[in-house]
Amino acid sequence: MYELHADRLTKLAVLLVGAADANDLVADGVHRAIASPTWKRVEHHGAYLARTLINLAEDRRRSAERRAGRELRAFRLHNRRSPAEPDIERGLVVRAALNSLSANQLAVVYLHYWEDLALDQVAVELGLGVGTIRTHLDRAKKRLRGSLHELNGEHS
Repeated sequence: MYELHADRLTKLAVLLVGAADANDLVADGVHRAIASPTWKRVEHHGAYLARTLINLAEDRRRSAERRAGRELRAFRLHNRRSPAEPDIERGLVVRAALNSLSANQLAVVYLHYWEDLALDQVAVELGLGVGTIRTHLDRAKKRLRGSLHELNGEHS
């Protein structure tokens, strides 16, 4: 069963928590899903496993968002404007923008844009309705658009 979903779960986990923690997230998620009393009644195991990873990643995302915000503020406090600093700041802003997305939003963006899945396929993969997927995608794009205005020197 795991072999059927391992590749997609690992890719999703890398997106959600990064390569260093992806295997731990997948292992923890698969263990929790299979140990769940509802596992035997689950119709779409792939969607259930993906949902479990997303739920587990949400706590990590909140922590990463706070950390990225602190790093960006610290960078700006100590900014001396060397030639490399705009690239450093750009990377910090992009990372903070991605960390500002909820795990659901990040998963939808990843599956739709990087895995090239249609929204109805994303809905099946995550076990959500197509309308919910559209809402997550719309909110993610708005949040990223707002967050990334900083790259152009705009402050909202």
